[in-house]
Amino acid sequence: MKKEIEYQCQESTCQATFHWIVSFCPFCGAKQTVVKVKIMSPQFEVQNVDESASFNMNDQTRIVASSERDDRGMKDRALPDLVLLDDGQKKYSIHIADSISNSYCDSVSFGALLRYGKSTLGLDIRRVESILSMALQRLNVVNEKALLDELDALLHVFTDTEKKLDKKSRVDALQSVSKPRPGAMKGVDPEIAERYINDFCRKHSVMQRSGIWGWKIL
Repeated sequence: MKKEIEYQCQESTCQATFHWIVSFCPFCGAKQTVVKVKIMSPQFEVQNVDESASFNMNDQTRIVASSERDDRGMKDRALPDLVLLDDGQKKYSIHIADSISNSYCDSVSFGALLRYGKSTLGLDIRRVESILSMALQRLNVVNEKALLDELDALLHVFTDTEKKLDKKSRVDALQSVSKPRPGAMKGVDPEIAERYINDFCRKHSVMQRSGIWGWKIL
């Protein structure tokens, strides 16, 4: 019996459905921490299932925690089948693929693609960013902006309390975003990451090692 699988946004005010697992809903932009999976058959009418209800592996609707996702499945996933997208998103997905070289999307290119998507799709900027980020992920393209956002958050963890960034923490932060991610050949360009760290420290008055014993804002 042929079955069709759909995934549903966990946001109660959205509950949009799509045909692939996403990190962010392409319709409302909500982060998906839980994946709602619908397995449908022509013989059954599928109803929404309350998350608190008990069910077994034969139920027509299953809810899977995001922590249980198979990373290899995410890595091997290709760009969504264009037949599942409307005409505007088809053209946008093709434009994204045509605009990327060397499997690396720098922050400037990301911004340009984001503006292009907003003007052509006429959608909320969060939804366009979700569509763009998903397309880059499925193309195994390095998303420099996303990794720099990750670096920013990591630097805050290291420095918000004492306003100091020691050498070990600096190396850890640099290596975290410079190493290749699943499906990608590389991470953030190390020179870009180094410059971002220095700019972050100056912006937030964070001191770094200077000489053997001294600390100062470089």
